[in-house]
Amino acid sequence: MRRILLGSDGSEQARQAEDHVISLAQDNCASVIAVHVVEKDLMHYGLIDQLATQSDKEGFLRYVRELGERECLERLGGFRERARERGVEATLMVRWGEPLGEILAAATESGVDEVFLPSRGWGKDFTSARLAQNVNISSPSKVTVLT
Repeated sequence: MRRILLGSDGSEQARQAEDHVISLAQDNCASVIAVHVVEKDLMHYGLIDQLATQSDKEGFLRYVRELGERECLERLGGFRERARERGVEATLMVRWGEPLGEILAAATESGVDEVFLPSRGWGKDFTSARLAQNVNISSPSKVTVLT
């Protein structure tokens, strides 16, 4: 079965990419992993505060993870439902850090066949020639930017 990874921030451009990927997956009997990246990595705050108790650190990290998961579901829950309605298996994944780097890392770890990105996401223009060159050099699989 073909595996597709979609990077999505829930924006209008990303929703267009989501619809395209659903159609493509439906036509090709593919499964989809939709990745949402939370840019603000707060995870380190719970690790560096020397005055916090271990319990407080663990509670803070749990809280930040829950916030990221909730944000992912809010932004991509509609995508997952639309995919399921059309018979496409869709899994949601949340990561923390720099969006493009995290998407490519998720592609490597998941062993996907192709990565799809919207033309714009997380305030970046993925259609720029320089960025496209860097993405194709860094990616373990084919990357398609949907315009």
